[in-house]
Amino acid sequence: MATNTSSLKKKSEQVLDGSDIMELVENQEVFTSFVDHKFKELDKDSDGHLSVKELQPAVADIGAALGLPAQGSSPDSDHIYSEVLNEFTQGKQEKVSKTEFKEVLSDILLGMAAGLKRDPIVILRIDGEDLLEFINGPSYEVEMLSVFSQIVSDDAVLPMRDCIVKALEKLTVDQGMPPSPDSWVTSNIIEPALQLWEGNNQENLVSQETFLEEFKKVAERVAQNLKEQPVIVAHSENTFDGSGIKRLLSNKFELDKVIYVKAYERITILSCCYRF
Repeated sequence: MATNTSSLKKKSEQVLDGSDIMELVENQEVFTSFVDHKFKELDKDSDGHLSVKELQPAVADIGAALGLPAQGSSPDSDHIYSEVLNEFTQGKQEKVSKTEFKEVLSDILLGMAAGLKRDPIVILRIDGEDLLEFINGPSYEVEMLSVFSQIVSDDAVLPMRDCIVKALEKLTVDQGMPPSPDSWVTSNIIEPALQLWEGNNQENLVSQETFLEEFKKVAERVAQNLKEQPVIVAHSENTFDGSGIKRLLSNKFELDKVIYVKAYERITILSCCYRF
């Protein structure tokens, strides 16, 4: 992994720590108004209760907020959707009152807020500016030579193109690079840059000097592609060492609530990228 360059300023960054959700739920007047509006929207027959069918849009919204795929996509995600619905119906009720709906929704939102407070999510808009700042900054040579030493050895000399691809994979959002293993990033940002690179067919042995020079050329094209098609990246800056799992398994209440914060606590959020 390339050295962390925390001195690079993020041009567009938002931290999701659960505080907004907590503020919503704890403000009784605002939360009650929110529930009233949502309940009225869902209560299609206006009978003052929500049937299982009427609850489905709310369940789908909660699943989307958790980062789950659409219902019917996989047995695992469908199980979570079913558990969310059961929280509203208690597994036996055919209809849910507004009071019951409010209580369960409050519990779910507080569970999400607790997960985000424990493991905040950083939302970044990556538009190429930080990457340009990095490759033109004073730390570029030192950091990229460190990367070069990791991917090239005396026993395994790679073509220049392979070196550049592997080097891009080692850059992080700290250097202004979205996760390159993401298929959208690869096909829309990296591959077009490589295709326009003049050394695309270069098969000569790679030296440190030529690597630094050629990598910068490709990185400049990557930055231009990011400027034209910015990428939104959600990632966690916390270190996952297993302690959180151990704590979770020892606390039944927390374990029962994990369904509602699952998407915010998994490491795969690091590679969750979207077009802006």
